[in-house]
Amino acid sequence: MRLFNNLKHRLYWISPFIIFLAISIPLISAFYLYDFNKGFEYSDYISSITFFSLYQSLLSALLSIIIGTVFAYLLIKHSYIFGIKYIINSLSILFVLPTIITIFGILSIYGNFFQVYGFFGILLGHVILNVPLVTRVIFQTLKDISPNERMLADQMNLNFWGTFLAVEWPVIKKNIPSLFVLISFICFVSFTPILILGGSPKYSTLEVAIYHAVMFADEFNVAFNLLILQILICGSIYFIFFRNFKSKNFIIDEHKEYKTLTVISSKHIIEYLVLTLISILVFSPIVFIFIKGINLTLFEVLNSFYFWSALGTTFLIGCLSGVLSIILTYGNLVFLDKNQNSSEFWFYILIIFSPGILAVGYYIFFNEIIDSSISNIVIIIIINSIITLPFTYNYLSPSFFRVSKEHEDISKSINIYGTKRFFLVDWPRLREPLVTAFCVSSILSASDLVIISFFGTNDLSTLTQTIYRLMGNYRMDEAYAVSLLLLIYCFIYFMISYKLILRKWNT
Repeated sequence: MRLFNNLKHRLYWISPFIIFLAISIPLISAFYLYDFNKGFEYSDYISSITFFSLYQSLLSALLSIIIGTVFAYLLIKHSYIFGIKYIINSLSILFVLPTIITIFGILSIYGNFFQVYGFFGILLGHVILNVPLVTRVIFQTLKDISPNERMLADQMNLNFWGTFLAVEWPVIKKNIPSLFVLISFICFVSFTPILILGGSPKYSTLEVAIYHAVMFADEFNVAFNLLILQILICGSIYFIFFRNFKSKNFIIDEHKEYKTLTVISSKHIIEYLVLTLISILVFSPIVFIFIKGINLTLFEVLNSFYFWSALGTTFLIGCLSGVLSIILTYGNLVFLDKNQNSSEFWFYILIIFSPGILAVGYYIFFNEIIDSSISNIVIIIIINSIITLPFTYNYLSPSFFRVSKEHEDISKSINIYGTKRFFLVDWPRLREPLVTAFCVSSILSASDLVIISFFGTNDLSTLTQTIYRLMGNYRMDEAYAVSLLLLIYCFIYFMISYKLILRKWNT
């Protein structure tokens, strides 16, 4: 017990140092192998992929915001319809599901009707991937509107647009700037959608170009030029926009219920149609994977060694990355709480360092600089836990600071500190956001493709990488089967984590 108290006491200043070290290693690695005699070579190719990276990310963010806002508005307006509740609850899970499953579903469905390789496919993929996040945040915001405001609008006999501009729009627009910048970040450093749906170098981005330069061309100077350029662009966006617009209410579910007395009417036929079309757009790739995954090769996959090996690796990486991410996040939260003048800057600056940048930096650091014999799986776990820190922080920080503020004086007055305070005071109030943050960071870590692409081997492969390899070998039925099993794994992982952890501590 004393050891735990000492660990918690020291963790709050060790965690910020670990984050600083994690950011420094990729930069040190870049300068170590960089040939300064060649300098920065800004070619037409770099100019082209830089422009495309910015253009597709901004347009993807704009479309995601528009569609997600419309979807959220229609969901809350017609929440009386059967099945809407299940759609809303599913949106939170869709955002953290492995990206490759959604992209594979898009390729399989819409590839039969459209040319999904290229610019259109990238936009379609990013919209389907990010609309759930936008919808969930805007929906949560709309639930906070007081029923009195809506009643007042009805008493004033405002029409549709009058009610929307007077009641909904003022609360929606508060989240749009920060959502737009956040999704632009996500799309700018996107890897899997570009890698699979890009189709050609013409539709490549900085993130994918860095990967190709290191893994296939062995051109470290080109990779570092792209890496530095991406850091500069992401850093500029972050310092100009994101720090000012960042919302403290991202991905927080207060479980508030919104009640409405509206009844189904033929007047809303267009709204029902739009609601149905967006639902089909968002959920069809996942539903398609469920349908196609049940095929003759499913039992062969279940009896194969490669599947169980990949499943074990996926579980190990996800679980340990989630635990490490929670420990680092909690330590930094304690640090911020004890040092009121400190900033959460260190958490959100990690957004600038994409998975590709960190993977390249660590790849060079461990293979070229120190020639370490550290197992690749350990490196993968470390990088994944660092990448998921901003998401873990967003889930934990509001609850942590609220609980700390409410209980600080009482804890001091009755002399409860360390382990005793954590289990008696903090844990009962924080267990749900802690478990949620753990599940999210675990799934995000286990489903990452770019990091496992750098450090994975034939003997070290996750389910995500297995799906990508099967697709590349045109073993599509097996890819569908593994995708279905990965989906089932993600849902079971969420459910078991909640059941085991929360039930254990509730009894």
